[in-house]
Amino acid sequence: MVPVARRMLFTDRRRALLGMFGVAVALVMALALDGLFAGATRQVSRYIDTSPADLFVSQEGIRTMHMSISVIPDIADRVRAIPGVEWAEPILFASDALVGPGGRRASYVFGYQPGGRGGPQLVIEGTEPGAGELVADDSAARSLGMDVGDEVEILGRPWRVSGLTTGMTSIVNTTVYVRLSDLAQQLGRTGSASYILVGTSGDSQDVADRIEAAVPGIDAQVRPRFSAEERALVREMSTDLMSIMSVAAFLVAVAVVGLVLYATILARLRDIGVMKALGLPRGGTTRLVLAQAIGTVFAALVLSIVTTLGIGAAVGAVAPDIDLVLEPSSVARASLSAALIGVIGAIVPLRRVWKVDPVTVFRRPL
Repeated sequence: MVPVARRMLFTDRRRALLGMFGVAVALVMALALDGLFAGATRQVSRYIDTSPADLFVSQEGIRTMHMSISVIPDIADRVRAIPGVEWAEPILFASDALVGPGGRRASYVFGYQPGGRGGPQLVIEGTEPGAGELVADDSAARSLGMDVGDEVEILGRPWRVSGLTTGMTSIVNTTVYVRLSDLAQQLGRTGSASYILVGTSGDSQDVADRIEAAVPGIDAQVRPRFSAEERALVREMSTDLMSIMSVAAFLVAVAVVGLVLYATILARLRDIGVMKALGLPRGGTTRLVLAQAIGTVFAALVLSIVTTLGIGAAVGAVAPDIDLVLEPSSVARASLSAALIGVIGAIVPLRRVWKVDPVTVFRRPL
């Protein structure tokens, strides 16, 4: 069998390659936007994801950290007595802007007990915070022009930078760690906590159920669920913007495919007329056009995925704060979009093909 559709598509290779490149650019726009959004939401939940805690105990009805205020008594001792609990530690949480010599940056502030599990998982320089001190992220420190020993401001008072951690800064915000007692005094919340971090033995969900039954007025969530709730909240806040940009990229891709196929078909109308004169039925011409559309968008999809991965690697090397994550769901959406693009983009040239009269190809140029 002769691959007629492929040969017709690549008769003018420059036009075919330009068309595939144009569709790939539109798909890269959608994939990169999804990747940046996925990376940003993943970074927002970085504290939760890297915490050694199996459970997060919060005020009843509070399912996230982002844009939430959880206030509970320091019930760590009560929680430790519950079967299945290996350890429990209180933390305080607030948000503010970290102000350094080079500017300011939105920040999460965690108050924890030094030496405990609620603080930075790795201190790459300096030490854990003493009284009136904080640990900042190295990336935020570079962007704000600060170093260990410098004085910065957050929560309306000065703090000295005692150490640096890493991996806790995103395009959205950064994270700092202070002593639990310092943050409690600053917030006026002595004797209370925002969350209780809990390590468990056995099934974490069973332990969570026991905690909720033993202590009224609280919710206990396993870490994966708590992290998922955090990311879902951020996604909901940006859904409209992302939808508009994704639709725009989709419409651009449809227009490009339509123009490419239309130009290709116009250039090959005489050949199609000859094939129809030789007995190619309407269904055959339809398959011919659809095959060209599918070939164009499939090649563009592969090119767009490879390009997006390359962009992600390059961006990560230049700007560690920006995380471009190409998730399977994004690839699935792009594949579905590409299939729709191929079908929609084939409609315009297909109507022209159906109208070709085989007799005309022998009487005059088309």
